[in-house]
Amino acid sequence: MTFRPDTVAAAVFDIGGVFSYPNPDPVLDRMNRLGLEPPEDLEVFRRAHHRGVRALLDVLDAAADEEVDGAVDEASADYWVTYDRAYLGAVGVAEPDIDQARIAMRVAWDWVHEENIASFHRLAGSGLPVAIVSNNDGTAPEQMERLGVCQVGPGPLPSVAAIVDSTLIGLAKPDPAIFTPALEALAVPADRVVYVGDTVQSDVHGARSAGMQVVQLDPYDDHRDFDHSRAKSVAEVEAALGR
Repeated sequence: MTFRPDTVAAAVFDIGGVFSYPNPDPVLDRMNRLGLEPPEDLEVFRRAHHRGVRALLDVLDAAADEEVDGAVDEASADYWVTYDRAYLGAVGVAEPDIDQARIAMRVAWDWVHEENIASFHRLAGSGLPVAIVSNNDGTAPEQMERLGVCQVGPGPLPSVAAIVDSTLIGLAKPDPAIFTPALEALAVPADRVVYVGDTVQSDVHGARSAGMQVVQLDPYDDHRDFDHSRAKSVAEVEAALGR
């Protein structure tokens, strides 16, 4: 569904690639141990995440084109090799060193995107009802508090209607049913809710299937070949909503 800001009455946000990114420190440490030159600008690591996201999409599309049933399992470790290799290549790890560098890739997603969090806080403070829906490991509510994003109910952070974690409810994006608890908590029709995430396969397809509007965060224009709504930051979404 096309993003129509004037019709939006609530917003739902992903976590990874929106508020948090893989912590670059273990990769930097591994690069130093391998005698590799680490990037001077840490922004390269944010860029690397989005390169990995696009690489995963290309793998899924290739499997679909070949009509290979079950060839790509997003829950498998093998699937994430594609992300890891694209990520490491984007931060300057050459092909012969990638397998050794991959040892550092199982890291915490606790590197916060402070600007996106600040924009989210403003949206939540403006009175716009908000919620969280994430493919996660069962700790999303704790993560949101620890990373300074939000909580459900009263507290020091912006309050959200729901924090939905795929592991806790046994459903994962792109299954549209994962959005149901958030939509019910928001009490807003799906077509008046915008979902903000960073992937096509899980976020855009999932939210559209649930009848929601959607904006993909695509700060480096990796998905310019798609016709769905994209934004470089949560601040752009905030501005479009006139908040």
